[in-house]
Amino acid sequence: MEVFLCPSCHLVLWDPVTVSCGHSFCRRCLGEDLPSKCQLCGAKLTLLGLRTVTCNVLLCSLLEKCLDKDTKVARLKTDLQELLENRDYRGALRTVQKGIGLAPDDLVLRLYRSEAYMALQRYPEALEDLEMLCTQEPEDCEGFFRKGKVLLEMGQKSEALLQFQHCLMLDSNFHAAWYETEKILMNDGSPLTGTVVEVKSDASHNLKGSNSGKELTLLVPLEGEPLQDLKGKQEAGCAQKQAELSVPGWLRKKSNSNASTKKEMDMREEASAETRGIKSTQGYQPDFGALLSPSDLECSLCIRMFFEPVTTPCGHTFCKECVERCLDHRPNCPLCKQSLREYLKARKYTTTVLLEDLMLAVFPSQLADRKRVHQAEMAELSNLTKTIPIFVCTMSFPGILCPLHVFEPRYRLMMRRCQETGTKMFGMCMYENGKSFADYGCMLEIQKIEFLPDGRSLVDTIGKRRFRVLRRGHRDGYNTADIEYLEDEKVEGEELAELQNLHDCTYELTQRFYEHGDTTFRQILMHHGPLPEKEEDIQASPDGPVWCWWLTSLLPLDLTRKLTIFSDISLKSRLSQLKHILNVILESRDYSS
Repeated sequence: MEVFLCPSCHLVLWDPVTVSCGHSFCRRCLGEDLPSKCQLCGAKLTLLGLRTVTCNVLLCSLLEKCLDKDTKVARLKTDLQELLENRDYRGALRTVQKGIGLAPDDLVLRLYRSEAYMALQRYPEALEDLEMLCTQEPEDCEGFFRKGKVLLEMGQKSEALLQFQHCLMLDSNFHAAWYETEKILMNDGSPLTGTVVEVKSDASHNLKGSNSGKELTLLVPLEGEPLQDLKGKQEAGCAQKQAELSVPGWLRKKSNSNASTKKEMDMREEASAETRGIKSTQGYQPDFGALLSPSDLECSLCIRMFFEPVTTPCGHTFCKECVERCLDHRPNCPLCKQSLREYLKARKYTTTVLLEDLMLAVFPSQLADRKRVHQAEMAELSNLTKTIPIFVCTMSFPGILCPLHVFEPRYRLMMRRCQETGTKMFGMCMYENGKSFADYGCMLEIQKIEFLPDGRSLVDTIGKRRFRVLRRGHRDGYNTADIEYLEDEKVEGEELAELQNLHDCTYELTQRFYEHGDTTFRQILMHHGPLPEKEEDIQASPDGPVWCWWLTSLLPLDLTRKLTIFSDISLKSRLSQLKHILNVILESRDYSS
């Protein structure tokens, strides 16, 4: 049962609310205004777009299944006492209605409801509850007293007087009943001053629970004696009695009655303990394994046991990955359609601690299986040769920066998965007619992601390795491919010397091209950066020198020609093509000048 205890009041959770840090509290423990910090972990709390806290729908459902009726009723009574003490009668009425729905014959709840009804001036409904109370407890005078008070408010003084007289038949020391009787008689002028009014038992034969043979006398002040003097004699006792009325007689010991038997005393103490909610946390240890099934802890989106369950501000719970995928498409709750724009903007998808603890305690093997499935999925996504994700956009090159603006839902998912697997890698291919994407592409590594409030992101990447596509596929809306990496052919001896000379010559031409570009070329350079330095070992990288790819990205060539250079695994061939292109460009510049 400890898993369902509120960290604030240490009683069973009631109307549980999961706050932004992942901890859950009773709604009333949080109060009308959300605290600035969680009292458990100290994290800053926010409502994220909602004006008031919202109950966790799943936790409410689990509590409904796991708590027995007595525990629920006892927990409600605890809240009721506090609500009535704080004079929140509307809140008390809502709470007591829940309790009476569970235990319609509970007299304590009936008494509490009558008090709330009376405070809200709904007298006929209060009278109905008190009628039941007087029928069930004919020996308790307080029920009749309260009934008299309601009748007074309804303007039925004669009926109220009969109820007060019956109180005095049951307990002649009931000061509050004496006081109310005096007020009625004196205000109406019924008795003459200086007389004694005797109320005999035959006047009460028609009252429920009347005791035959009992006589009561009502003293009325003598002529010239102020009524206030008589009131003063009884004021202390009356105040005490009125204060005691907040708890019914059958739930407490009466100071002015004879000593009760031990059994009666035990029963009263037990009932009083129940109203304080003690039973709500002690003595009841539910068998969660029998009461719950794994289906009670399934995500409504993936229909699998929760993995990293998060609760949205609107109170619904999903797997973290599932809710993120939904928010990729639309910033609304998948179930209630409540706007989650602020939740998306904050991107604070914190695991609901109570659900994690519950799954671990009740379904450890199923949770372990769920984690293994997730790990297998991550391992599959981490494979950088099989079914790698493909971003179909434009050409990218090894060692060259490639900034991206990600806005499509499928690519949002792709970027998150690349982050979650730890590889931070995906493939980039240009579109090609007749195919979903070209046969060649470049692996990109994520360096930085900036998430925008509406879910879009700005992603800084850098090119890594060239690859050739072997097989194409799809996963969750985006393209995938099985690939093999390209690697330049290596040469030695005289061929290497010739290659080095060709490399140096082409680099010199590139420097001229870089240093004498026009204004348009300078603007392009702002996005690509300066010319990279020459590398000592031109064959060190399987993709060749980085400056060659820098130059290829800048040259005013169509993408088909660039793709031909990109796919060539002979560094000599690539350098020869680049040298020829540079000579043509530089000659045209010299001619134009």
